[in-house]
Amino acid sequence: MKKLFLLIAAAFLFFSCTSIPKVPTVAEPVIEKNERTITAVQVSDAHFSREKPLFENTIALINSISPDLLFFTGDQIDSVKSIEIIDHYFKQITCDCKKFVIYGNWDYLKKLPQEEYVQMLEENGFSVLKNRQEKLDFSGKLVIVYGVDDLLYGKPSLDSFEPEEAAANIVLAHCPPIFDMLGQYNFPVQMLSGHTHGGQFTFFGSAIYLPDGTGNYYAGHYKNGTNSLYISTGLGNSSYDIRNVPPVIEYITITFDENNNFASINIQPVTVKTN
Repeated sequence: MKKLFLLIAAAFLFFSCTSIPKVPTVAEPVIEKNERTITAVQVSDAHFSREKPLFENTIALINSISPDLLFFTGDQIDSVKSIEIIDHYFKQITCDCKKFVIYGNWDYLKKLPQEEYVQMLEENGFSVLKNRQEKLDFSGKLVIVYGVDDLLYGKPSLDSFEPEEAAANIVLAHCPPIFDMLGQYNFPVQMLSGHTHGGQFTFFGSAIYLPDGTGNYYAGHYKNGTNSLYISTGLGNSSYDIRNVPPVIEYITITFDENNNFASINIQPVTVKTN
């Protein structure tokens, strides 16, 4: 009887799991830099918990890519101690780039001293985007970066989002269902998200658990009209220090035409070594 119960439980677990799309990753990104490109790196769900090789390798990879833009798209925090750990690693970023950070659900940790957290981010050159945007001009090539507050514990809004037809319009939103809030435009808008960890731990390609705020989105690319969504499977671990989904960051190439109009965006998930 006990064996039958265990068999039924295992079958229930297996068939109740959510199938996760396999996102192809690369070990080394194909770096494309010329007068028509702007490059970016996305880091999602870092969960800075302690000093470890994963984070050392992440910072080294960012510095080697030397992007024009750096996005940390939520859940930087793992505990109150994370502020000290994040500061340690952010001080090692040597590339000269525009840096942006948004809030995820873990960044609203109840005991977290928010003023100290924001001050640390700003001292390390990061702009904190909460329902606001910055317009950047790279020699006539325009990039609009809009950061949305967290869906679960913040007050997300896209009311202040003002995309432009010729610009690369990028929305940073930690939880993927924010994608459903985006209006439709006659030109492309790219959203970058995380939160799901791609399941973090999968069983025969299916996620054992997905957090609240996942919705019907799991990993990789999604499309809705002219709007596109890319969900990172993330870098770190939350709740449990166990993961069989490769930790990744994204290398992003934004291309403009000869008239400095936005032309295309390419996203390469890059595996980060854990040792």
